Amino acid sequence: MQKKILSDQSLEELKITKKKQKSILFFYTLVLIITTGISTYLTIEDGITFYTLIPLILIPFIIYSLMNLIKTNNEIKSRESHIFHQKKMEETHKKI
Repeated sequence: MQKKILSDQSLEELKITKKKQKSILFFYTLVLIITTGISTYLTIEDGITFYTLIPLILIPFIIYSLMNLIKTNNEIKSRESHIFHQKKMEETHKKI
């Protein structure tokens, strides 16, 4: 399946994309918390090992997911704002 550019998606598709991105971000954050706990335990028991660095590997994934979610939110706000202004202009022209 090919990714669609945000500007090519409808408002409904953007909302679905936002839900998926929130789920992915939640999953990565949960995995980060779990691996941090395990890493902390292993560091206390065995000292600094390779497993100590695993949570650091996950941070770029979380940042990337967060950036995508922010872009999607901005696109949704932009579209909704545009729709709101269009309706307001139509109401203004009807009154005249």
